Formats: sequence, structure tokens, C-alpha cells
Amino acid sequence: MIAARNITKTQLGLFYAFAAMSLSAVLLAFKLNLTFLMAMPALLLVIFFTVLNYKAFYFVLMAMLPCSIEYYFPSGLATDLPTEPLMAGLMMVTFALILFRKNTLPAGFLSNPLIIVLLLHLFWIFICALNSGMPVHSFKVFLAKIWYFTPFTLLTAIVIRSGADLKKWFWCIFLPLTFLIFVTVLRHGIIYHFSFQEINKCVTPYFRNHVNYAAMMSIFFPFILWAASWYRKNTITHKMLLVAIVFYIVAVYLSYTRTAMLAILGMIPFYFMVKWRLTRYAVLALILFGSIGISWLFYDNHYLRFAPSYEDTIYHDDFGSHLSSTFEGKDVSSMERVYRWVAAARMVHDRPYMGVGSGNFYNYYQSYTVTAFETYISDNEERSTVHNYYLLMLAEQGWIGLIIFLLVTFTVFIYGEYIYYKMVARENKRAVMIMLLVMFSIIINLLLSDMLESDKVGPFFFMVISMLALFDLGLVSMEPDRK
Repeated sequence: MIAARNITKTQLGLFYAFAAMSLSAVLLAFKLNLTFLMAMPALLLVIFFTVLNYKAFYFVLMAMLPCSIEYYFPSGLATDLPTEPLMAGLMMVTFALILFRKNTLPAGFLSNPLIIVLLLHLFWIFICALNSGMPVHSFKVFLAKIWYFTPFTLLTAIVIRSGADLKKWFWCIFLPLTFLIFVTVLRHGIIYHFSFQEINKCVTPYFRNHVNYAAMMSIFFPFILWAASWYRKNTITHKMLLVAIVFYIVAVYLSYTRTAMLAILGMIPFYFMVKWRLTRYAVLALILFGSIGISWLFYDNHYLRFAPSYEDTIYHDDFGSHLSSTFEGKDVSSMERVYRWVAAARMVHDRPYMGVGSGNFYNYYQSYTVTAFETYISDNEERSTVHNYYLLMLAEQGWIGLIIFLLVTFTVFIYGEYIYYKMVARENKRAVMIMLLVMFSIIINLLLSDMLESDKVGPFFFMVISMLALFDLGLVSMEPDRK
């Protein structure tokens, strides 16, 4: 117990003030019939302790990323709990730190090329919101981007300053994520015998669907490869991480998610592309062949040749049929994506420069669809969007928005390769390579989804850019100590 004589007058005054505030909040809540007012003193207390120990809350947020659930309010508003309240709170703390503490952000961080292109992306989202057909939706997306950017880019740069911090960061995410994957695989095997049709039932409530679940696994996978190099061979931790590598590969396969599998397989050629300094040539080839391919598809409406048969385009009971039907153009989920891709590409003709505004694709796309690509799930009861983040940028932010996001992507890879060869220490080179592999996985997943606003994917996008900038500036270094 704390002796009464050790309590100062200031501490006693703060206690009485908090007690009075709590009592007032309760009375006011009953008087106005607003029960949420009773939580205000506790909320202020949490904010107070967050400011005092923001680093601890940052790592709590990391641990909560795999565990968050989507909660829908009666009004229709949805949020991720507890991550989004934590993001919003840490955003305010980050702003306070930057405003009231000198040199909180490392020198040169905001002027780093990676951060500059990311800020340009955020700026264009704001400009598009001003010009949006439905500005309320667009400003919601902009605000969400800010509370992703602030804790995951800026606060990461404030908190992560050593190899020890990065190791703590890894374990905070790895342990809860691995536990949830283990529970999911167990449920899938015992209850549903690894049925392809039932995978979505097994990932809830922590993941929206099997795509969301597999994306997070494939994105975090390179970090496990990295962590295995931190510990001496034959130690328990090293062996556990090697088992985890195999377990994640098996779990990704059992998720039956094509993009996640492609992301993990594609890491092998991507690794050698960076090692052999071929990134800029790969980017140029991608731009060239992408431009030729898209031009051919829309010249004389060649894309209509790929229209599916409405009757034959269905869901399949097993993963093998699902894969083969994808290549044959008979898988309903794949062709529904094409249905929306065509709509997104047609939308840009009416608003070529600024699009319809972020968050507005669903409200506009139906009038741009082509009935030849319609499937029996085209009524879109889930209110989902394009299922391709680049086409989403094109539809909602116009050509300028797409070019800026491509600039962000290409800058990360081309400048990231420069950072890789700039590093002298082998451990730092390995760290930069891992960051690039993670970003590669994110980009592959975004080709068939638009999950950058999801707390299972988006945080890694912002954190990887922040960490690459920190390595570039020499503010973080991986020490070669092995336990």
C-alpha cells in the first residue's frame, strides 16, 4: 500500500478533480439520457496515460491488428475494434508530440523521397474530396487515410529507432496472428474437413473473409523469414520460426486464395530482380506492355471478346475446379471482378482527371457496366468495389490519382533497390530486402482486391515505407547479435 504521507497535494488534487469529473459525468448522463457521457472520464484517463507512454500503446496497437473485428452500428456506420479508436487516439498523440516536442520526428524524414510521394498521394485524395460528387464519403476516406498515415508512418518513425524495437514490433504481431491462424486451420480441418466452400466461416470474426485472412498472412510472411535469421541455429526460437514458415505456407494454401499464393511464389523471382538490379527495367517493361495491352483491349472494343457465358459462370465446389474455371473465364468471382473492371475503366471517360471522389465507386459504377460481363452476383449485395486498387484509383481519383499511386509504388521499388545497395552491413541489407518483399506482396494482393483501407493490410503499406525511410537515413540499424 502507498502510505498517505507519500501522496502530494498535487496528486490529491488531481484525484479529487477526477472524482468530481466522474460524478458530474454520471449525473449529466442520467439527466440528458446520454449514457456514453459516463465513459468520458475514463476516455480522458486513457488519453492521459497514452500521452505519458505512447510507445507502449503503439505496440498494443500492433498486437491488436490481427485481433480486430468489424463492428457495425445500428446507423450503418462500421469500424474496426479496437484498432480504429487506437489509431485515432495515437494520431492525436502524434500530432501533440510533433507540435510540442522539438525534434520528435527524425531530421530529414519528411523530406525523404519515399515520404514525399506518400504525402503527394494524400494531398491528391484531399483535392479529389473537394471536387467529389459525394464529398461526405470522400472526406471520410481522407480522414481514414490520415489516421492510417499518422500512427503507422509518423509514429513508427518516432518509436522504431533500433533493431531491438523492430524485434519487439515483430513479436507483438507474430504471436497473436499465428495463434489466430492456428485456431482457423484447426476449425477448418476439424469441423469442415478443409472444405473449399466453408473457408469463409472459419476466418470470422477476426477476418472479413478468406481473402482478407490470406492477404495478411502473405504480407507478414517475409518478416518471419527475417526473424529466423536473428537467432542462432538449433535454438528453440529458431526452430519455432522455421516451423512457422512452413505453417504459414500451408495455411495460405488452405485459405484457397489465389493472389496470396501468387504473392508468396512471386517473391522468389522478385528477390533476384532486386539482387540483380533489374527493378527499373522491370518497371519500364511493365509500363510498356501494360499500356500496349490496355490500348489493344479498348481499341475497337476488343475486350468484349472475353465476355463470359452467364449460365456457365458459377461458383465451384472444390479448389481445383475453381482454379481451372478461372483460366477458362467460367469462375463467377473472377468474372464479376472483370465486370467491375470494365465499369471502372469506362467511368474515367466522364471524369478523367479527378474521378468521382474517394469512396464513391459503388454509388456510380452501375451505369457504366457492360451487360455482356454480368454475372448472377452482379447485384452486389455486399456493396464491394472494384477488386483492383489501381482501377479503384482510376475511377475515384482520375488519371492523375492513378499516376501518383503508381509513382508511390515505383518509387518504393526503385528507390528501395537503391537503399538496398546503399547498405553496408549484411543485416541492414537483409532488412531492406524484407521490406521490399513485403511491399511486393501488398501490391500483388491489391491487383485482385482493394484492401489498402483494411487494418489487416493498410498498416503494413505505411509502416514499410516509414521503415525504408528510416534505414535510408541511417536511423535504424540491425545489430548482428544472435541469441
